[in-house]
Amino acid sequence: RTVFDNIKKSIAYLFAGNLGAIIAILFAVIMNWANPFTALQLLFINLVNDSLPAIALGMEKSEPNVMKRKPRKIEEGIFAGGTLTSVITRGILIGIAVITSHFIGLRHGAEMGVAIAFTTLILARTLQTFPARSNEQTAIGAGFFQNKYVLGAVAIGFVLYGLTIMPFARDIFHIPADFGWNEGLIAFGLALASMILMEFVKVVRKQKLREQE
Repeated sequence: RTVFDNIKKSIAYLFAGNLGAIIAILFAVIMNWANPFTALQLLFINLVNDSLPAIALGMEKSEPNVMKRKPRKIEEGIFAGGTLTSVITRGILIGIAVITSHFIGLRHGAEMGVAIAFTTLILARTLQTFPARSNEQTAIGAGFFQNKYVLGAVAIGFVLYGLTIMPFARDIFHIPADFGWNEGLIAFGLALASMILMEFVKVVRKQKLREQE
């Protein structure tokens, strides 16, 4: 049961992150904005940044109620048990954070819009690792330091992003010279807000389920 749970968590993490990117891109198309990401940026996120968090989620410990659940039906899909809801919720929140940052960046030009949208997406997807650890427990409730692989994956994710804003890589990843601390803090703040809202939604949903019992 734990192995199956962890497979679902890894898949949900990847789907939610990609959904957030798709939402931001579709919104930009509808609003006739510049594309918020380059192909290389998305490739970097999917191949380099997302791989370690997904693997780390596979190392998550068992949920407290894992042996109290009823046996899973054979025909039950991978997105059953609240997983699909979590994917959609987290994807929408990531999308909103990226759209907001893209809008802010576009006021300073299309290139800045791309840079801050990319930064927000990569940070939001990395921080999403914490809410992805459980559909029921918050990261703190699950024991923030219990899964050291998650902590390591998030730390490496931030380091990898840091490489993209180094002088030798800025041109490759379309990060303009005037992208500095202010823009970085805006992107980080929006990414952090999306993560906090993911956890808040989880708490509200759990409370509603308790009231229905």
